[in-house]
Amino acid sequence: SPLSPSELAYLTTSLVLSPPIRPDSRAPTQFRPLIAELDILPSCNGSARMVWADGAECVAGIKAEVARTEDIFGVPTEVAEESWVEVGVDVQGLRDDDALNVFLAGVVQEGLFAGDGGGLTSRLKLNDRFHWKVYIDVLLITPPPTSPSLSTTHPLTLLSLTTHLSLRSTLLPFPTSQGNEDPTFSDDWDLATPLYPPELTSLLPPISLLVMTIGPNILLDPSRDELSVAEGVWAVSLLPPVESKNRPRVVGVRTLE
Repeated sequence: SPLSPSELAYLTTSLVLSPPIRPDSRAPTQFRPLIAELDILPSCNGSARMVWADGAECVAGIKAEVARTEDIFGVPTEVAEESWVEVGVDVQGLRDDDALNVFLAGVVQEGLFAGDGGGLTSRLKLNDRFHWKVYIDVLLITPPPTSPSLSTTHPLTLLSLTTHLSLRSTLLPFPTSQGNEDPTFSDDWDLATPLYPPELTSLLPPISLLVMTIGPNILLDPSRDELSVAEGVWAVSLLPPVESKNRPRVVGVRTLE
């Protein structure tokens, strides 16, 4: 049920303190407890599942197929590199074209190609004629924030972290062709190459976080009750720091109503 005026006032008073007192006693930058699993879908190139402590659950699967960069006559196709990745988000109880689904898919898509994109385009390119096309399908198994039975908060952070883990677990078949030949691949899955090599820590997929402000304080991963008194809410997409810097790189910011 909605918070009463007295509950909202009490919550606001607690959150504007320095340091703020959050309802669940978390620090301003502390996330809620979670459980994460990798490689849960055997038919996918990569997959992950994540569950918040409040019961919100998200499953992401990655599939890849070979696509043409040039047509059969050698003419480059008029397709932007951003189309090499297709993101689909399904939130339980919502239509496919619901604004929340479109927003979540857009944040993931933009983050993957913002800045240098974590070097994603170069790793999807097979040669001048072919490239990998990656499909990211995400299922959010929880009532959406607009549901009358709301028991969880905005799903952006949960969805982004699950997508991040599934991309890091994605493996692509090892190519045996050379140059601009039609791509062929090894049947030995032990030779498969990771889409995001673990040793390249500065070239990881982005993470999009929900950030809110209230008074002088900035809170990460706000709960539903905290969002009800927020003065501003943003979806912030981050890439890991490069070797010469020790701070993550902000590559996208969206304001939430």
